[in-house]
Amino acid sequence: MTEDEWAEIDLITAVARGVIELATVACLTTFRLPYPPSLQLALDRVVTVGLMRGLPVPTGVPELLAWCREREPAEWPLTLPRGFLTLGARLIHPVAGEPTRTCAELASLGPHGVLAQEAEATLAALADACGTVERFAACRDFLINRPVMLRFDPVELLQPRVAQTWNLVKGLYTPVPDRFLSEGLVRCCTSCLLLAKSTMKGGPWCEGDCLPGARELQLSHQPEKTLVLPLALRLFLALPGRTEQVVRSRLKEQVQLIPLGLGAHRVSGDGVFRAFQVCTPEQPVSAALRSAETANRLGGPLDIVVPDGLVARPGYRQGFDKAIPVGAQIRLLSVSEFTT
Repeated sequence: MTEDEWAEIDLITAVARGVIELATVACLTTFRLPYPPSLQLALDRVVTVGLMRGLPVPTGVPELLAWCREREPAEWPLTLPRGFLTLGARLIHPVAGEPTRTCAELASLGPHGVLAQEAEATLAALADACGTVERFAACRDFLINRPVMLRFDPVELLQPRVAQTWNLVKGLYTPVPDRFLSEGLVRCCTSCLLLAKSTMKGGPWCEGDCLPGARELQLSHQPEKTLVLPLALRLFLALPGRTEQVVRSRLKEQVQLIPLGLGAHRVSGDGVFRAFQVCTPEQPVSAALRSAETANRLGGPLDIVVPDGLVARPGYRQGFDKAIPVGAQIRLLSVSEFTT
């Protein structure tokens, strides 16, 4: 990509980071002052670019947020590289009013990324506290299986089989954000296990964007007893972790966790070791760019394994492969391709 193209990408990722920061302090459907500095600065940059190009610009943060809900970035006064985002991408879900996975992925791109990097830092600290890879793997699986605990039961978690793990991870859980409370209820998707909302139109919504047929909601009438992981861990550990566990269960070879970043694995077969990482990215281009960083840190080839449904999307594989930086040893595979 050219320097000019990177400048356009840097601007849309700045907006995404502002949206994520706003989501941590307020409900996106309620505008309150002051806005986070990152969002205000991103607005100023969008307005400057638009005015220089003689194109319409948002008049303030509320209108910029409306653009995030209603317009694809291709409709903004930006010139993003062709195919950088998939058709129909939004930064805020038009019905649920929550940051989309596309927004989270963009906010994690580049040297100023904030969300995936937060998850990596949290997992690195947990790995240090665990002391051994085996104990860290157990804690990691605990978090994958329990990103949302609708009914916190301290008695269950003090059982000998989970007590040590719980003591290591309990500091990562917080009360459920207020914006997910509706009529005294908290909702969780039974498929992705992440937070959900029962919207008035379009059916229920969940953070994992599960298909409508697989999107069943579990309710809690005691929100004060609900505990959740931070958004960073919900989207970048727990969500792909469900697919990762399926992959691990299908492999006949020995699988070893590499406690690096969001978690890669090494699998041995016929005396040859290969590294793989399971991801669930909506945006193939940004996924390829981040995967190259992981491969570079590992110092060798890396297989990126994604759900079959993602690879099957029109243009997904082509977009990923085209965006792989020169020299990066990355290969994109579906779950079926990798496990067979």
